[in-house]
Amino acid sequence: MPDFGNPAGFDIATVLTGSGVTLLVSAGITRYGEQFQYTAAELYGLSGAVLVVLGVVFGLVLVVSGYR
Repeated sequence: MPDFGNPAGFDIATVLTGSGVTLLVSAGITRYGEQFQYTAAELYGLSGAVLVVLGVVFGLVLVVSGYR
């Protein structure tokens, strides 16, 4: 039986959550970016790097614990 949440080889819930987080970060940078000493491009880069690191760490935890 195919996995309903994983029809195309990727988890739909993860993709939707990641997209939502990306939109929230973008909206936050657009709204509050001028309050920081960094430019908008630097804030986008920094937040992207943080999200990538969190994703890799979370993935590694899942692999080590045997869930993936």
